[in-house]
Amino acid sequence: MNKALMSYHIWSVVSKRDSLWVDWVHSYRLKGKSLWVCKTPSNCCWSWRKLMQLWPLIRNHIWSELGNGADTSAWFDFWCEIGSLGDFISPRTITDADFNLDDSVANIYSHGSWSWPMAWRDLFPVLIQLDQVQLNPTKHDKLLWKDGRDITEFSSSRVWHSVRYKVPEVNWCNIVWFSQCIPRHAFMMWLVIKGKLLTQDKILKWDISRRKNMNMMCCLLCYQNFDSHPHLFFECKYSSQVWHIIQSKVSMDAVSPMWTDIVDWLLVRARSKSAMNYVAKILTAAAVYFIWQERNARLFKNQLRPPEKLSEIILNTVRYKLIGAKLKNTASVRRLLGEWEIRGGHVDDDGG
Repeated sequence: MNKALMSYHIWSVVSKRDSLWVDWVHSYRLKGKSLWVCKTPSNCCWSWRKLMQLWPLIRNHIWSELGNGADTSAWFDFWCEIGSLGDFISPRTITDADFNLDDSVANIYSHGSWSWPMAWRDLFPVLIQLDQVQLNPTKHDKLLWKDGRDITEFSSSRVWHSVRYKVPEVNWCNIVWFSQCIPRHAFMMWLVIKGKLLTQDKILKWDISRRKNMNMMCCLLCYQNFDSHPHLFFECKYSSQVWHIIQSKVSMDAVSPMWTDIVDWLLVRARSKSAMNYVAKILTAAAVYFIWQERNARLFKNQLRPPEKLSEIILNTVRYKLIGAKLKNTASVRRLLGEWEIRGGHVDDDGG
């Protein structure tokens, strides 16, 4: 986001926005040169150095839509599909042909054709593609923002979408982050989905010295298996008991206490707006949160709670959440609230 906002200053410079600072930059920093070929002085200020570090990131996105060609650099701006001409025509070749490095497109275009030597067409065959380009003497050049084939007006929002890190959306996104979730529970669900909780099996991979004490690998809830993500949720005898107590409240009786099975069941209903599926997601997240809390309480505080007590805490947490949740005023929602012993809950004729 910081880069997207800072890019506005670079845009101001290349578009020659009417401001005292832009005039100063062109007079004292660029001195008539294009920003794209200006080098960063070793003694320049920190703010200018940071701006210059940004231009390689956004240069390819700044597109000049040709009008009369007077405001577009012939060699260093992006105004044609083959890219910047200066990327493959060297400054020496340009000056040897009696051109100047600060020429505009209008300076090298005359009477409907390009003024460069005929020999260039053999040296740089790609220039043949520019034969179709036409200038419009009655129209001014216009700077736009280009992202792939999408060419639009400049905005910080568009810059952010162009430069941000992008990956395909994961299929489990909607079972972790959804409207009216419990944030700390959602965060814990995210860690479990990513396999990032520091169970003993993961710590062992980092610290070989701990292998001398294999007891540390034992699950602190059942003392019958190794401490790991799959075991903890919910293959462990203790957590399995918790799961069997709470699963009937959301019609998940047939779902086995295996993390993969539970996730698969939720994924099928991930985008559903059903109140029952909403409760299933917050119940699962609450179970994950409190089982991990119980595991840590035993490890660090030597405090134990029976599965029945932990199940009661999970169900009460979900119940309190439902009391304040905004749900549609439908017969199924009223029936659901009744099953959770909630009378006159927060239902909304227009709510989601």
